Amino acid sequence: MSSAISKASSQDNFVAYIAAVVVLSLVAIFVFTWSQTRTVEPARPQISYTKFGPYQIETQNFSIATTLAVQTSSSDSRWPTSNKDVLNVIFRKVLAGTDMKTLRSPNGLQSLQEALTEASNNAMHTNFVQAVWLTDFVFQARDS
Repeated sequence: MSSAISKASSQDNFVAYIAAVVVLSLVAIFVFTWSQTRTVEPARPQISYTKFGPYQIETQNFSIATTLAVQTSSSDSRWPTSNKDVLNVIFRKVLAGTDMKTLRSPNGLQSLQEALTEASNNAMHTNFVQAVWLTDFVFQARDS
């Protein structure tokens, strides 16, 4: 009879071990799933954009209508707004001085964006402006 009791208790221990493994596995799966799905605060973008314009530039050779976005770092995001009047003058000057041949070249718009970026940084003696983007752009050549 004692061998029958020992067999029954060893089977009960085996069932208890299996139940413990199943419970621990379920807890491990729950903890892993919870840690992977909890919401992490999204990272703030490291760049900031400030809208400028619209500008309407008319010369003897062409007419340009455009709006611009100035890209700065997040830490410098207030700088374009506080220097808006000076930047407006710089942008108008660069747009009015645009070379029509360069503008019509394959990389013309990219060249204009680079010229706007360089001019604003050089005139203000800073490097706050990372890029100046043309967000809307209409160009019309005039007949000579």
